Amino acid sequence: MKKIFYTFLSLGLFFSFWQIGHIYFGELVLPDIFATLKMCVSFLQDKEVIENLTLTLQRVFIGLCSVLLVATLFGVLAGSIKTIEYMLTPIVTIMLGMPSIAWIVLAMMWFGMGDGTVVFVIFVALFPIVFLGAFQGVQTIDKKLISMADSFEISFKNKFLNIYLPHMFSYIFPSWLTAIGLSWKIVIMAELISSDDGMGSLLAIARSQLDTTMVMALLLFMVSLLIVLERVFLEPLKKRLESWRV
Repeated sequence: MKKIFYTFLSLGLFFSFWQIGHIYFGELVLPDIFATLKMCVSFLQDKEVIENLTLTLQRVFIGLCSVLLVATLFGVLAGSIKTIEYMLTPIVTIMLGMPSIAWIVLAMMWFGMGDGTVVFVIFVALFPIVFLGAFQGVQTIDKKLISMADSFEISFKNKFLNIYLPHMFSYIFPSWLTAIGLSWKIVIMAELISSDDGMGSLLAIARSQLDTTMVMALLLFMVSLLIVLERVFLEPLKKRLESWRV
């Protein structure tokens, strides 16, 4: 109850300062909060917004599925086999140090304006995060625990299900959550620069028209969707999958 109270208090203060900023700085800097919220709600019945949202979600889904599968696999292999670790570590370091905007520019030159650019940017930007989560999950397994299991002649299946998998998952799943959260930001940025459709393109159109109300409403709409995804789906899933910790 206390958490809910402070959550609403925080939101109330945020929107109050927003409205004060609107009164003080004017419509161009900060739009009226009530007009923004009304437009944000209207997006739920706007066919154009729904179509662009569907396209954006498709790109996120394809990019995420690809990177979660490939990066997790390579992370586990690198954590298990030194040769693969030595070969992949420099590549992952380069990918980690490269700004997302640079990948967008390169992808536009390679794939042009379209889905390929957006999906590619999601993949390369998130690969190091997921890779390192899986890599650390394998590297930090307690070797003494494995030795004890071997001394009791526990089968590989039981060791995998009761030792390897729970431990690795405690590192892999947080990296997945981080990737899911960042993917939304990356896809919007990529669409803003390199695509003529998707939610990012709507943001670009609103910016070109200096429609601050539309920009803020789109931002609120997209942030709200991400919060719903995390609170309604990801957090319950995390608690259920990590029930072995209790």
